[in-house]
Formats: sequence, C-alpha cells, structure tokens
Amino acid sequence: MWRLRFNTGTKTLPFWLIGTDDGYRSPLQLESMLFGSAERIDLIVDFSRVPLGTNVTLENFDAPVYFPNGNGAEIPEVMQFRVTEKNSDADRTTPPATLALPPVTRIRQTPETPRRQFVVYQRTADDPLQFNALPFMAPSADFIEVGSTEIWEYINPQPVAHPVHVHLVNFQVLERQPFDGPAFQKVYKQWVDNGKDPADQPKVADYFTGPPTPPDPDEEMALKDTVRAYQGMVTRIIQRFDVPGTIASIPHSGTELPATYIHHCHILEHECDDLMRPWTIVDHDGNHGHDGNHGHDGGGGSR
Repeated sequence: MWRLRFNTGTKTLPFWLIGTDDGYRSPLQLESMLFGSAERIDLIVDFSRVPLGTNVTLENFDAPVYFPNGNGAEIPEVMQFRVTEKNSDADRTTPPATLALPPVTRIRQTPETPRRQFVVYQRTADDPLQFNALPFMAPSADFIEVGSTEIWEYINPQPVAHPVHVHLVNFQVLERQPFDGPAFQKVYKQWVDNGKDPADQPKVADYFTGPPTPPDPDEEMALKDTVRAYQGMVTRIIQRFDVPGTIASIPHSGTELPATYIHHCHILEHECDDLMRPWTIVDHDGNHGHDGNHGHDGGGGSR
C-alpha cells in the first residue's frame, strides 16, 4: 500500500484526481491518497504554484509494509521533481476544477440484488491465505449469469489490508462495515475444521461493531477493478457481469460461455500463496459447462 503526497519541503502541494482504474471521474482535489498494488490513478498537479528552484518530493508516508500495522520496509521517497524554469508559453490547459469529464453512472441495486461473500482465511500463520478456505486450483464454485448484477462482500478478519483485483469487470465501491475480526475468524476456523456444514456457517452480521461507512473519497462514483479490502472490514462492491462482444474483422473473437475468470489479492506473495479464486460466467440457462481455464494476467489488467 502507498500513501502519497507531494512535499515541497515547507508544505504539501495539492493535486487533482481525475481518473481511477478504469476511467475518468469527477475532479477531486486531494493533498494525499492511499492506494494499493494494481490500483491506477490519473492526476493533475500544478508545479507553477511553487517558486523556481524548489524540489518537490513525491513521498510515501504512514503506509508501512504490511499495511497498516506491519513491520516491513518503509519506502518514504518515490520520485523528485525539480522546478527549474517557467513555461515558455501561456498555459492554455483547462483548470482541473472546471474539467467536463464523462460522468460515471451509478450501478443500480435493489433489495433483490444477489450478494456473494468471500472470506479472507488463513488457518495458521504458516498456512496459505485463501478465499472461503478454498485453494486456487479447486473447481470454480461461483457461477454468475451473464448480464446480471451482484454485490460482492470481501470479509477480511486479518490485521492486513488486501488490494483485491477482479478480472473482466468494472465495479463501484459501495461501502465498508467494521466487524470483530478475531472473534469471527475463530468461529469461522472452527466451522472449516468441522467440515463446513452450510447450515452452521457463521454469519458476519453477528459480529458487526458499527454501521456501514461510505467509500473513501477517491472511490466515490469511480470505475474500479481493484479495491482495498481493509482489515476488520466487510468491503462491498457492486458489478455488472457483461462479457466482451465480437471484435470487427477478427474471426472467432468474442466470449464463448461458460467463461472462467479470476479474482485475487494483488500483493504478489499473497496471490502466489493461494489468495486467488476462479469464478465462472454462465448463459441464461445456467449452463456451467466444463470450463476449467483459470486465465491470469500476472499484472494489473482486468481483461
């Protein structure tokens, strides 16, 4: 995780956030921003506001490895900008506050919108991290009808935040809700050890410690494919499961159903340690087929 700001040596230089993972958003002025591996941001910073000769350091602060309470290496200095001369011509760019960017349409939800839960699970400190106590290579257990909308809940009882990346789709962050992570983790482990009887599955709602909270400002009405699943939080996202259509002039392009994609933590040692699972889009008849392909891009791309 990174918490970045522009430091002039005497003050913090504000910037304008104008885009997130998958597109533009309404301009938002910030002085710092927290984001995780695989998240992308588009921003505008105005260096004409500082005197010539100023060195501006893009620095990382208050974001240790592993975030938020880890003891890993701190990386305070990321990049330095040296303000050495004025523009050779007049600035004709549009002020960020008045940029007319494509609006983000809110994904519609109803009380009937299906919900799907993914628990970040680790039996002991020496065991792999997993979603729902399932290894990556176990068959897909999540079958989603093409064109449908779902709310996914990432339940993280761990003391570490996880940047979770979902392939194929763009989503919007709905909210987060705090819960008693250690207490829930204890009963969830007991449930797994006892054979995972669906009738006895622990309900995270029994462990809530407060009401839902809105997304972070940078996530509000933004197109995302990676979300910060904070420690001790249920992080809720909403997404519509459309598949790419045929590409003109390219034979056999498009998507054949069923089609299997993945979601995973984008901390490399976590996704390689099994915090990654397949999920499958099926046709309107619910045909699961026999698709066992678990394509993985190895990076930040969602397609």
